[in-house]
Amino acid sequence: MRSSTGTTATAPRTSPTTSTGRPGRRRSRRCRTSSGTGRTPAGWTSRAARTPIPPGSSTSTTACSSSSSSRDAPTRPRPERNAPMKAQNLSRKNFLYLAALASAGLLAGCSGSGEKDEPSAPAATEEPAAEEASYPYDFVTKLRKSEELYATASKTPGTVESMTYTCHSYALEAVDGTSDVMVDKTLYVYLPNGYDPSKQYDILYLMHGTGDKEGYWLTTDGNNKGTSTLNLLDSMHDQGLCEDTIVVTPTYYSIPEGMDINISMSGGEDGGLPEDSDPYADEWPMYFWQEIRNDIIPLVEAKYSTYAGGDVSEESIVASRDHRAFAGLSRGSMTTVNSAMMHCLDYFAWYGCFSGVWADFDEFKSILEGEFADFDVKYWYNGNGTDDFALENHQEFVERALEEMPDRFKDGENYSFVLFDGGVHAYNAWIVDLYNSLLCFFKS
Repeated sequence: MRSSTGTTATAPRTSPTTSTGRPGRRRSRRCRTSSGTGRTPAGWTSRAARTPIPPGSSTSTTACSSSSSSRDAPTRPRPERNAPMKAQNLSRKNFLYLAALASAGLLAGCSGSGEKDEPSAPAATEEPAAEEASYPYDFVTKLRKSEELYATASKTPGTVESMTYTCHSYALEAVDGTSDVMVDKTLYVYLPNGYDPSKQYDILYLMHGTGDKEGYWLTTDGNNKGTSTLNLLDSMHDQGLCEDTIVVTPTYYSIPEGMDINISMSGGEDGGLPEDSDPYADEWPMYFWQEIRNDIIPLVEAKYSTYAGGDVSEESIVASRDHRAFAGLSRGSMTTVNSAMMHCLDYFAWYGCFSGVWADFDEFKSILEGEFADFDVKYWYNGNGTDDFALENHQEFVERALEEMPDRFKDGENYSFVLFDGGVHAYNAWIVDLYNSLLCFFKS
């Protein structure tokens, strides 16, 4: 029986200026959002910055459906192939080759209508042979039988606890020019079986996507994703496939009581966006870094045993960054880059982006080579699918990172891109991304 407990606490609060003294600046929100069809996915814009943002991220289908698609994705899953691609760990050259095939129509791609692209005429030149895998980890790249990773419940399960806290709604304050907009929030904490307060644990902060909340990964409220995620975490722990890791799932949504904001990506006429769709949709990921630094990490790591040793001062958090990771799916992946990497690189050393990035690369490069020049990225895992509408913007961003920041990111050393053949914007891909991430996070 998996136990669950709750904790109520008030996080140490500071002003929107972080404890580092760095101003709570409002950054540019020029997010790259081109889709495979050349159109902006979902096509909504924010009230504060008329900038396209990523479509929603969650899917209402069960975790066991290997061809399920997101409720808001512009594509439908394609049928299973008779001869699926051989599973392999894709190096950068593999990825570029397959992405080129997808663009040419040789792999089924995304279209705005959700229909499978028509096959292209055979190429005039001979197809190059795919390069062998170069990653030292046994990444899973086939979704067809990935359910085996999380189908069985452990006989020694971990536990899930909840924590409540009060903090600023940093995004609303920044966008609307207000102050002291306070919200009550909840987050969940997974503790591996045998959690011992006298031992130090690595810790992963894991984000959901559009329309979902803090319970997406670890609870069973309204879906079976929590069961699947917990089975996966327990299984990896039981088999020694990952380091002993605490997993924390907060939410970037900070909506005050009494404010009616529709965070859903569905419900509009003709399957489009609802008229009252979230006007702050692309702001939450941009300002979440303040909550990470000021509220979430101090709250969680003051209670649970991490390498910070209970000392949640800035100096202690920075000193223990090698044991702290941040990852997310879709808009949570957007949060990973825009908040965790661009504002908290001194706090985290390991990163995971599942399905998309949507960030300003020039700003990203400037910050990492400027303010955070002294902090390395131990590993940056990236995952996406050949039929995921978020593939193109993700590909564009990471390719620029590899080409323009070679001292920062080296394919096969501290960077990987795993491409799922036939993968769409759905949980059955993201749960495998989580598995792959934990294979490489916190490893020497």
